[in-house]
Amino acid sequence: MDDLNELNFSDLFVGNAIGAFSRALCDRMDQAVTSATKLSCSACYAIVQIGSEEDGDEALSIEKLRSMLNLEHSTVVRMIDRLQDQELVIRARGSSSDQRQVVIRLTDAGEKCFSKILDARRGVLNGMVGALDANEKKTIIELIGKLTPHVVHPGDDQHVVCRLCDLEVCRQEICPVNRAFPEYFELPSKPFQRTCSSAKS
Repeated sequence: MDDLNELNFSDLFVGNAIGAFSRALCDRMDQAVTSATKLSCSACYAIVQIGSEEDGDEALSIEKLRSMLNLEHSTVVRMIDRLQDQELVIRARGSSSDQRQVVIRLTDAGEKCFSKILDARRGVLNGMVGALDANEKKTIIELIGKLTPHVVHPGDDQHVVCRLCDLEVCRQEICPVNRAFPEYFELPSKPFQRTCSSAKS
């Protein structure tokens, strides 16, 4: 095979390679989480968003979840109905300031499913990142940071991009998605921790 250092790469070739790699990685993560839970990809994304946003009196409304998942309202309602039938989520009243609003919370079984999804995703990513040395890890974070503003749109699109993210291991102050548009980012008051914790990696 030719020495890569001696080759010139066109924008089209580099873009094509990145597109193929990102698609393959997304497919691997989707396959891992759906195999681990027997749920659809969208249901896994919903559970992760509900579990990541839930904190005390705060929880997701169906409309906010719809926006994060970039789906039609009716599609999300049907998905929540199915997850409720499987006893993974419940509908509940909102915070004391607005008890008219219906929010979605994970049940104990839902919390376990939430951790199962993140662990399956983490397994795929750890297997990939394990092939890199320390300098390569630093370089790839720098490159992702440089490219992210050209992929992510400001505002709510970050929720779509991060719909399967593991906030327990995310250093949010240096997260490339947060740094792409810092005016939309607010550092959480406390680090996220799963109810059903697993070994840190």
